[in-house]
Amino acid sequence: MDALKVWTALLSAVAVATVTVLAALGTAPAASAVTTDDSADHGASFAVRCDFSHRAPDDPIAHFGHKGAAHSHDFFGNRSTNAHSGYKSLLAAGTTCTRVADKAAYWMPTLKWNGETIDSDRAVFYYRAGGKDHKKVKPFPAALKVVTPYGKKVSWRCGRRGEANRPPSRCPSRTLGVRFIFPDCSNGKLDSSNHRAHMAYSRLIDGEERCPRSHPTSVPVLTMNVTFPLPTSRGPARLSSGKPSTAHADFFNSWRQGALSHLVWRCINNVSPSQPRPRECKALGR
Repeated sequence: MDALKVWTALLSAVAVATVTVLAALGTAPAASAVTTDDSADHGASFAVRCDFSHRAPDDPIAHFGHKGAAHSHDFFGNRSTNAHSGYKSLLAAGTTCTRVADKAAYWMPTLKWNGETIDSDRAVFYYRAGGKDHKKVKPFPAALKVVTPYGKKVSWRCGRRGEANRPPSRCPSRTLGVRFIFPDCSNGKLDSSNHRAHMAYSRLIDGEERCPRSHPTSVPVLTMNVTFPLPTSRGPARLSSGKPSTAHADFFNSWRQGALSHLVWRCINNVSPSQPRPRECKALGR
């Protein structure tokens, strides 16, 4: 009888443990889930490095044609970006990007650390499926203009550790990083009156990451990752646009469109998120 009680207790313990494990597995992310670790070998994506080019109080999206009308911006990629930049002029200019077909203009507010203006030492841009059906992602159309909402989808970190929605006031590593995530769904227009309404973020709909009906076209999730070497460990960090809540980034698509279309087809449409990213889809180093 005592032996029967022991076996009953053991079986009960195993059953409880099994239920616990199954519950944990049920809440764990799937193996193919998209990670935010940019050093990971993502599938359904490609990357390009486009370092700092120049600085100016210009903005060819919000203040086109008005030189000096904007707060100070740091420009990456296209070397010619200014208040008068258009698709054709950008396409004809040089680039800091390691993929020479990337003539796109990327920019963000100028950063100051403890009162000193800081130049970025590295910027890497990722184009991803972002959890949506990778086979349905379309290239950004030529001349598309995108501005991220102020303070939304922005994260800061010291070195490669930790993330926060506000910049730190101290970085022992003396390397500050900021990440901007651009909206990834389009209504088919190249711009809008407020430069944001024509784009939207995908979201979970019926258990799947999808674009809303108002913006049905799925485009890549563009992630802009910028790092800054800091002269001191103590800040604070400030932006030319104002408080940290004003952090934002801009993208003016002037890629050579054939090259962009090929990368989307080769590296996103034809690579499952669960597969390693092919070598040609990784950021090219210098």
